[in-house]
Amino acid sequence: MAVFFLQRHEISETQWNNFIAASPQRIVYAYTWYLDAVSPHWGALVLEESDGWKAVMPLPILKKWSVKVIQQPFYCQLLGIFTRKHLDFQEATHLFLYQLPNYFRYISIYTGRFSQANPLPDRYEINHCTTHILQLHSPYHTLKQSYTPDRLLNLNRAERFKWNVLESHDLNPIIELFRTHHASQIQGGVAETAYLLLQQIVDVLFGKKAVKLVYALKDGQIEAGALFVIFDKRIIYLFNAASPLGRKGNARTLLIDQIIREYAESDFIFDFESPEVKSIADFYQSFGAQKEEYLSLHYNDLPFPFNQIQEWRRKRV
Repeated sequence: MAVFFLQRHEISETQWNNFIAASPQRIVYAYTWYLDAVSPHWGALVLEESDGWKAVMPLPILKKWSVKVIQQPFYCQLLGIFTRKHLDFQEATHLFLYQLPNYFRYISIYTGRFSQANPLPDRYEINHCTTHILQLHSPYHTLKQSYTPDRLLNLNRAERFKWNVLESHDLNPIIELFRTHHASQIQGGVAETAYLLLQQIVDVLFGKKAVKLVYALKDGQIEAGALFVIFDKRIIYLFNAASPLGRKGNARTLLIDQIIREYAESDFIFDFESPEVKSIADFYQSFGAQKEEYLSLHYNDLPFPFNQIQEWRRKRV
């Protein structure tokens, strides 16, 4: 059994994607076609036995200061470790996290699922993060009973608002809504490259028939939009935006509820892709969603003075 590092050009798309598809931890972010869009220079640690791969760890790689570093890309909430069997998860976590510093001296941030059965190496700064998920195996009326009274009230208001819901392939309206009504609230603003990246991802997802983009219109005007990635029995609420009228009319509540209604009594999971913002997390929990934990890792073994400069930068963010 051996751990080794593969660069992107050394990875067979067929072998990799077949492994991810069969993994208990599978998620859309880990397929080659998604990683190629969000992190073109990604690589991976691979744990191999005589009968083939036992576990893999995709690594989003950037080059900074002429050094290759790991940094979680936009629109990719979590990666982590993907195994052939659930029983391999603890062993793979131990081996990969001890081997990773042999290949990279700096991890800006890396988020993913890891076994916590044993203490993780002390060299990592570890933060516990949560997303919120909703199992959709129950009938819709049962799922709806788990909504909070406030969410039910706002859903009723949205239905009385008489929204017209339209499915589309055009990403521009939701980007314009976000740019106009949300971008200014984000510290440091939003670079134009973030919108271009989103368009690239959506183009790939439409090619895979793995995305649904819906808009809420009032009097012919788009006032809210929601983008859902639908793949591997998981629905990810990847991107959304709304105007003041969209918020007043609870349009996004209606759009989420319609997806829940459509996929009720299935083995899909609805993943709200929660940020670490209490007000947003409370909104997602109001649909009856439950917390799902993952970890965020940071590691800095850069030479002096780069190590101190970079830590100073991180503390200012």
